[in-house]
Amino acid sequence: MQFSKWTIGAGMLLTMWMPVKGEAQIVKNERLLSFEDTQVPAFITGTNSQLGISDEHYRDGRQSLSWTFRPGAVLTIEKDLRFEKKDPTGKDTYLSAFIVWVYNEQAQDKKIEFEFLKDGKKCTSFPFGINFTGWRAAWVCYERDMEGIPEEGMNEIRIIAPDIKGKLFLDHVVTASKVDARQQTADVQVPFVNKGTTNHWLVIYEHSLWKPEIPLTPITGKQKRDIQIMENRFRDMLYTPSKLSEKEMETIRKKYDFYKITYKNGKVSGIPVYFVRHSEAYERMLPDWNQGMFTELGVEMSDYFNLMKRISIAYLDAHDIAVKSELKQKFLAMYDNITDQGVAYGSCWGNIHHYGYSMRGLFVSYFLMKDVLRDAGKLDEAERTLNWYAITNEVYPKPTVNGIDIDTFNTKLQGRVASILIMEDTPEKLQYLRSFSRWLDYGCRPAIGLGGSFKKDGACFHHCNNYPAYAVGGLDGATSMIYLLSGTEFKLSELAHETVKNVLLTMRFYCNLKQWPLSMSGRHPNGKGELIPIHYATMAMAGTPDGKQKYDSEMATAYLRLVAYTETPDKDVPDYLPKASTKQELKMKKLLETQGFRPEPDPQGNLALGYGCVSVQRRDNWAAVVRGHSRYLWAAEHYLPANFYGRYLAHGSMQILTGKPDEMVTFATSGWQENGFDWNRIPGVTSIHLPFDQLRAKVLNVDTFSGMEEMLYSDEAFAGGLSQARLNGNFGMKLHEHDKYNGSHRARKSFHFFDGTIVCLGTDIENTNTEYPTETTVFQLAATTPETHRYWDNYRSDGCTYIDPNGVGYYLSKTSMANARYEKNFPQVTVGERSTKSTSGNWVSLVLEHGIAPKAASYEYAVLPHTDAISLKVFAEKPTYKVLQKDRNAHIVRSLADNLTSYVLFETPQELPAEGLLQKVDTSCLVMIRENKDKLLLTVSQPDLALYRGLSDEAFDKDGKRIERSIYSRPWISNDSGEIPVTVTLKGQWQVAETSYCKLVFTDKKQTVLRFTCRDAASFDVELRKM
Repeated sequence: MQFSKWTIGAGMLLTMWMPVKGEAQIVKNERLLSFEDTQVPAFITGTNSQLGISDEHYRDGRQSLSWTFRPGAVLTIEKDLRFEKKDPTGKDTYLSAFIVWVYNEQAQDKKIEFEFLKDGKKCTSFPFGINFTGWRAAWVCYERDMEGIPEEGMNEIRIIAPDIKGKLFLDHVVTASKVDARQQTADVQVPFVNKGTTNHWLVIYEHSLWKPEIPLTPITGKQKRDIQIMENRFRDMLYTPSKLSEKEMETIRKKYDFYKITYKNGKVSGIPVYFVRHSEAYERMLPDWNQGMFTELGVEMSDYFNLMKRISIAYLDAHDIAVKSELKQKFLAMYDNITDQGVAYGSCWGNIHHYGYSMRGLFVSYFLMKDVLRDAGKLDEAERTLNWYAITNEVYPKPTVNGIDIDTFNTKLQGRVASILIMEDTPEKLQYLRSFSRWLDYGCRPAIGLGGSFKKDGACFHHCNNYPAYAVGGLDGATSMIYLLSGTEFKLSELAHETVKNVLLTMRFYCNLKQWPLSMSGRHPNGKGELIPIHYATMAMAGTPDGKQKYDSEMATAYLRLVAYTETPDKDVPDYLPKASTKQELKMKKLLETQGFRPEPDPQGNLALGYGCVSVQRRDNWAAVVRGHSRYLWAAEHYLPANFYGRYLAHGSMQILTGKPDEMVTFATSGWQENGFDWNRIPGVTSIHLPFDQLRAKVLNVDTFSGMEEMLYSDEAFAGGLSQARLNGNFGMKLHEHDKYNGSHRARKSFHFFDGTIVCLGTDIENTNTEYPTETTVFQLAATTPETHRYWDNYRSDGCTYIDPNGVGYYLSKTSMANARYEKNFPQVTVGERSTKSTSGNWVSLVLEHGIAPKAASYEYAVLPHTDAISLKVFAEKPTYKVLQKDRNAHIVRSLADNLTSYVLFETPQELPAEGLLQKVDTSCLVMIRENKDKLLLTVSQPDLALYRGLSDEAFDKDGKRIERSIYSRPWISNDSGEIPVTVTLKGQWQVAETSYCKLVFTDKKQTVLRFTCRDAASFDVELRKM
């Protein structure tokens, strides 16, 4: 076994592709046959066959095995196949697969048969259709996809020819390799592979068979004009005219030459281009396997298609006839080459999961070169290719549920509309557009359960949680399509349009200015994730959801606020963020300003995101973001290698995003950087302070529903927030860590948002860890500038109050003061979020210590995110809040300044404080009451999403410990949120205007009883007047 290239640098890797005699074989392994020698291997023989080594066609290295056959011919490979049975314990879910590439020069509606034998006895087999030209691949799992029963020790492969003459080429034959059993893909050649999968990447073949429901009708002149508007808009989205420079042409020529595309006897060939996931064939073959190996070599197809896109744009920019002709020739050569290599109708290359991320350039370039493809007689073929990979026939049936997976919005939507608009104006094109509009409309509506993508409260889901890092890619597709279809017969409904708009407005509320909080970063907690302003401009141009206004003023003013600051483009921007040029942003800024729009002020108020387990309080330029987790929404996502140490991100964290007045708020201005950050001390969190080797996620492949990943649930349903009139609110959670790590760790935590004051309470903190201390982090702040370094160097506290350079003040109650520990670590040495390598930075932190194996520990502190030293001292002398109850049953706080009372009721209360108006509640819930003379504003929320009822659905081992299970294995994830009635009794007689969710049950002079119908973890306001 060898793979020596990976021990040298990336630059050297590229040179390995360009020796004098041609390209080198990438991987050498005894399981892999690549035919790079001059002779046919002695263990390969044929009857009624002619075998040879050919350089006409190749898929690995520079040669393949040619097989000219007559009817009934047999090609035999005699060697140990190295087949391994599946793990009988089920812990290892990988299966042995046979992998092969086959080239056909002449399509025939026949099949060849692959048979696998042991000592002459046939064990398994599968058919392979040869009705294609070019290369095709198959990844076929022995134990799942083949007929028969495979046996260890199989030592022969027979390939049986059909009853006709023909010629095929074989390359990259892997006799058996253990692969992730979820990802093999059926196509026209092997439609039986991975039967029954519902993975949206892998259903290309099955969904390509779907038929239209909307009938064909003649296309009218009005419809043709609408289509022309959409095509013009789509082209403008993809292409902005500019001057073609000689430097750009030199770059194109150099990149094009790398692929060594040549024609010989009318046959095209070039360096083999791979899909990134093809490397998974070698995962168990190579000790130093690297999934990104083809990307690092420069032969992954995304680079290829991006070059085709670049050539397309250059062609449109070119005015010189010779240059235009050269670019046309290069594009068509790349088209011929990649089509020959198997990027064509009916082909899925064996493994195609997540292919959309690599193929975006394909859809763009083919659409932009529509006229060139038509003139070359290749347009029909290109249409079929786009239709296949965009799975455009998925739009045919009328959707039965709302929502589309965010990956589809992100990677398929643009391709899907390209595959339709590239067509000539025919009744079939009209049928596709009507189907597409209906399909997209349902897809943009609020999805139920944990399904993708958009939720009624403004969350955006992927991986069964609110996930901004995926949302921005999906919104790139959704907003573009809403604009594309706006004002035409094919526009989306008001509900669909409004839903996407609400997701954007919600995102700009929990981001500050553009960056989303660490706790909402999924597996990328590095402070680099941010919203994309151009989405807001696109929606502004799409008009209002009701279609009455040409421009949407809310989206326009939101956009202008987001682009109000001049920034230097970040060269280190994450790959998952959609790209928008500064030129494009400035153009939209000027256009909207010309229409009279001006930037909105910073959003103010409160947001409770039930489908995110998030609460946000905003005033002035600051945002305080709290996040928890529950039995419905996971705590953190860990991959290999991503987010190794962010276990505590949703254990009741609170991040303050702020900065100096008139300064653009970022993570840096808020006192955060990755270097030196102690992942044990996430502000707001109550955690066991562990050594990093114990804090590091132990990522496993726990079942067939998931891969190497970790997303752990709590077994508690009570976690979430309440928002009263979007002004103030509260948040509560029963914290219970998963048994995989520290299942004895529990706490009851709450946050009470009163205008510019946040009261933070914790009780019933307990665990049995006798090795490491438990603590609640009040703040952990980095000194990232000379100014902040000097500030903390000279800082002294009175022990009761602390204030940071941004004017964020912290007040500790007397009981918490005794447990407080302030640290200044200059430097603080820790680890990065996805690396064990040490990082360092200058940090200060304030924690409340609960000791070893605490029992019934508690804390109380308040945060004033915009204050000064004098005001903070006044507050400390006379706090503007009063804690009415703080125990395992309830955290109840009254704001003396605002006449607000905040109730976090963890359990059904047996009694409630006499000085509050709330007399009785029949279940655990969140309540807030604002008193104003003879009027009340009462808000009730049941944070339980109620996707199922009763006990938590956890499974347990023999010791009674919760077993780690994939989130995707849960049967309830597609359930709608159920209704939970909450009956509230208030002191006194009150008049209420009943609503669909609040009914008056009873009232007299002593009490008023109301019944709320709660669902979606939403907040329900009702106004009452004294009778």
